[in-house]
Amino acid sequence: MMKKSLLLPLAVVSVLTACVQQDPLTDLKAYVNEQDSRPKGTIPPPPEFIPPDLVSYTASGNRSPFEVPRPIELIQEERAAPKSNVKPDFDRVKEYLETFRIENITMVGTLNGLDEEEVLWALVKDGQSEVHRVKVGNYLGRNFGRIIDISETQIDLIEIVPSGNDNWVERPRAIVLDGIEQ
Repeated sequence: MMKKSLLLPLAVVSVLTACVQQDPLTDLKAYVNEQDSRPKGTIPPPPEFIPPDLVSYTASGNRSPFEVPRPIELIQEERAAPKSNVKPDFDRVKEYLETFRIENITMVGTLNGLDEEEVLWALVKDGQSEVHRVKVGNYLGRNFGRIIDISETQIDLIEIVPSGNDNWVERPRAIVLDGIEQ
């Protein structure tokens, strides 16, 4: 019992001394008072703003710098070429592989005889590494490319591309089996 009676006053004394301790912000308050007592300086005015010269951009009608320049002879031939009757069918429902650039489509193999007509199918990988099967008559790429022939090593197609002045031309193209040198 004697131990308990000694512990109570000791606990009360330690709590009271903890409350009477020195203010922890004394150093901070002294530093702030010292800074406030120093003489005040002046801030120089900001530099004068000189507006830039306005330049109008006149190259908007020129060729994009990211496109490969075409030979002048080809451009002159296209201008002199008569209007053709070739036009893409805009009313046709587009196939899935027409959403990819033809440069991103690669041929990875062939399948033979998946139906009773013994049609040769080509296996192509799209730009997202998914494999699809296509046959003659299917479309590939963004330039209305229609498959006209499939062999064991390549896919031949005809693209319909604009040649300027509301004129369209057919352009042959081939997709070679991946891993075969052209």
